[in-house]
Amino acid sequence: MSFRRVLRRVARAACAGLLLGLVALPSGAAPGTSQSDAIMPIEGYKLHHWSLEEGSPSRINAITQTRDGFLWVGGVDGLHRFDGLTFERIGPRPTDPARIVVARLLAARDGTLWIGLARRKGMLVWRGGKLSSAGMPGSSREVNDITEGPDGAIWVTRGGRSSRSLARWYKGRWTEFDTISGLPEKQAWHPLFARDGTFWLTVDDAVYRKAPGTDRFTPTGIATEPRATLAEALDGTIWLTEKERTRAIARHGRVIANGPAFPIPFGIRTLFDRHGDLWIATWSDGVFRINTPAGARRTMAHLTSRNGLLSDPVRAVFEDREGNIWIGGEMGLNMVRRVPIRAARGVPAGPATNHMLAVDQAGTVYIANDKTVFAVSPRADPQPILASPVLIEAICKAQGGGIWIVLRGKALRWQGGRVAATFPLPTSFAANSCGEDAQGRLWLPALQNGLFVLEAGQVRAWPGIAGKVNIPGNVAIMADGRAAIHLRGTALDGNVATPFVVLTDNGVASDGVEGLLPGARTLYTSGAAGLAAPLLPGSPTLTSGRYPWASSINGLVQTPTGESWTIGDLGVVRLKTADLERALAHPGSDVPYRLFDFRDGLTSFAQKSSGTQIVAGKDGRLWFATRDTVEYIDPAGLTVDTRPPDQIIRAIAFGQERVAARPGLALAAHVTAFTIEYTATSLAVPDRVRFRYRLIGHTNDWVDAGHRRSASFSGLDPGDYRFELLAVNEDGVVSRKPAVLAFTIAYAFYQTWWFRCLTVLAVCGLLYLIYAIRLQQVSSQMRVRMLVRTGERERIARELHDTMIQGVQGLILRFQAVADRFGDDAEAQAILQPALERAEEVLVEGRERVTGLRRQRAHDFTEELTRLVGNEIFPQDRIAPIALARTPRPIASAVIDDLLAVLGEALSNAVAHSQASRIEVGLRFGRWTFVAYVRDNGIGMHQKIIAEGGTPGHFGLLGMKERIEAIGGKLVVESASGFGTVVELHIPARIAYAKWHGSDRPRY
Repeated sequence: MSFRRVLRRVARAACAGLLLGLVALPSGAAPGTSQSDAIMPIEGYKLHHWSLEEGSPSRINAITQTRDGFLWVGGVDGLHRFDGLTFERIGPRPTDPARIVVARLLAARDGTLWIGLARRKGMLVWRGGKLSSAGMPGSSREVNDITEGPDGAIWVTRGGRSSRSLARWYKGRWTEFDTISGLPEKQAWHPLFARDGTFWLTVDDAVYRKAPGTDRFTPTGIATEPRATLAEALDGTIWLTEKERTRAIARHGRVIANGPAFPIPFGIRTLFDRHGDLWIATWSDGVFRINTPAGARRTMAHLTSRNGLLSDPVRAVFEDREGNIWIGGEMGLNMVRRVPIRAARGVPAGPATNHMLAVDQAGTVYIANDKTVFAVSPRADPQPILASPVLIEAICKAQGGGIWIVLRGKALRWQGGRVAATFPLPTSFAANSCGEDAQGRLWLPALQNGLFVLEAGQVRAWPGIAGKVNIPGNVAIMADGRAAIHLRGTALDGNVATPFVVLTDNGVASDGVEGLLPGARTLYTSGAAGLAAPLLPGSPTLTSGRYPWASSINGLVQTPTGESWTIGDLGVVRLKTADLERALAHPGSDVPYRLFDFRDGLTSFAQKSSGTQIVAGKDGRLWFATRDTVEYIDPAGLTVDTRPPDQIIRAIAFGQERVAARPGLALAAHVTAFTIEYTATSLAVPDRVRFRYRLIGHTNDWVDAGHRRSASFSGLDPGDYRFELLAVNEDGVVSRKPAVLAFTIAYAFYQTWWFRCLTVLAVCGLLYLIYAIRLQQVSSQMRVRMLVRTGERERIARELHDTMIQGVQGLILRFQAVADRFGDDAEAQAILQPALERAEEVLVEGRERVTGLRRQRAHDFTEELTRLVGNEIFPQDRIAPIALARTPRPIASAVIDDLLAVLGEALSNAVAHSQASRIEVGLRFGRWTFVAYVRDNGIGMHQKIIAEGGTPGHFGLLGMKERIEAIGGKLVVESASGFGTVVELHIPARIAYAKWHGSDRPRY
């Protein structure tokens, strides 16, 4: 053996001496027996503790559990409640002048917590989230004990007094019991209500009882001593524990003389757990657990600070609703609980030893280490069947029954409880594993020495396998009887035919072959990337990112019950085979699984070795190899925790504040982000509880929080919110209904509806003010433009009056002189008189134009337009009557002349150029825009003329456009060849219309 192995074994032995957990004393052994004489671990239990450094209170006197699942711990440090992870102080701190020292606790069936105090403080009750005085009369040194009767009455024994030591609270009032009740004037210690309703009570030197329905206590004739405690076994036996012994004193109401008894050093608290085991807390010697205390094969386990308990002085022992045993002492809180994983009894542990597993066709499990082979019959412990003087290299199933045992230099066929055959092997190689295929060939991969096969009693190296290149490392026999060989090196030539399946690290999707895993239907491989099925079409893979349990699996077994069990880096995993196959067929499908790890009794990590790493026996037990030993789990003994966890919303934290959760909670304004703290009271393995939550008012979607116990939100508006929380225990049982916290975030003044309305009004007022100012600016600009225009009109009027009108007047006088000379000539008069009349009309019109240029005329636009359209210079047979749309409104006098000029030009163009048979003139008095148009059904206008504003040398369209734009309007010309032309004038209402006065305003 190498120095390294020796060193590892010595280190392991030293650690075992320091970390040894639960130990057992055989029946009849004295409690003072030395540890080396009577210590052995208690199988199926795990010890966990919370020391003072981990937040536990010290000097614990009492433990109980309320119906919301919280564990309550009381002692010299006061009162705390515990959710499995965090201790929360309830009440004053130890440094507070009003500090409390808790002596006893009782969780009543109605949810009230009764708190018995020391130092003459009486009793408190915790009800509705508040501590208050119980109002117990007659203060005493301390409360000795508390119990609840079948009728809900609370019974209290009080220390430091000999009279009226027993008190009862019932229906809101207290009663103290004196000698009239049949009790002596002595201190009462421990009360117990048996399941048949009998009330048992110990006093300083005797045991009393009160039958159901009676008012008086009667002596039992059983002598005892102070601090004696009582407990009832599952079969109804009453046990009495005193300073030096524990004994059975009654069964079914009848006193037992000379009943079963055994010595115990000063037991002060006792209880029977749900399995019938008796737990006794001692004054200074830890805790004893007695299995079948009344039986002849009684066993006693002793838990002290030497094997894991935090302290030997113990004052409290309690069983919670999950079956965990809680032990309170000076240095903190301990928990002992049953776990499903147990070590293989009788198989030596040792991390330096390779552990091998096999199962034969009959379902017998075989375990081997370096020197010994063990057989495990159904429901039995491993028994050694073969001791080897040389190193055992591998074991595997034999096809005809029994197993193969491969040693250095030979292979043994074990069958029928003996070595049935022996076959020599070369000593030049060491088999890394073994496997016999359906053809009876025993395959022996030997790493760099190559691959060997034992066939027909002869062993030979398999040709084509180069050990140093291919490195065969493992073999597994698939369901169809073929062997699968894992090559750690390069792959074989694809043209080489082999009677086995070859797999390499680079040839599988699992990123290496850490586990060569034959299943009931196919072969799997596992590596860092997940679990792959390389022989299935497409080589489907369950990636470790989506399926964390699929990473680095070293062993797999599929049972007839439809379950698949694996062992790997994560631990031992159980899942349904059908779920596994469905996920391979439909990637992404959910695969529910249950993990068993160190919290369930696993003591070491998976063994990273070749060969079979997990097997199922005929009795259903699963055996698996770890680095230290071989362990097993019995699926038939697994229990499902059907009780959903109680979820509790604890507080809301925001900024530097933390507010306890309560109904009707209102948060101040300006709170936009906070964290809600919550928990669940599943005490056995609290870190396996998962949570889901949602915040109604923010989002209605449920959020999977995993194992987190807080939820953070940000960007929240004022309003009403409702936080809902669900918890899921480790067996997938969901809370029946969500825990709810309804709360409100107050509105800041600027977030209220009235402030928003005022803000909208203010904005509207500001916009109106801006509009008014802009309108005033535009009006001012218009006035300036109009003044400039008026000045220009007056200048033009003067020029016209002084030049053209005077010239026309002179011409008229000349023509009149000519007409007078030819007064007798009728023919000349027929020519001259119409010309003179027309000249007079032109003169009059000119003077009117000049007058109009000098001052604005107050005339009606519609009448002027009617006069213009009716002028005899236009063909009236082709012009339709003027069309008016909507309610006519007076047109501003400042724009009438411009409108008439443009419409006259448009009408003249239509008459002269359109060749139309019908010409329409119309007005639309819109609310926001005034529109005037001239429409014809003539030959239309070319688009080029419209685009360029007229033909070369003609400025009709351009002048019309400039004239309309000058008054703030827009000219629109639409035409198409053969479809006529439309000329529209668009003038904004504020420019086109004159102001209304009084009731003349139109209604739309």
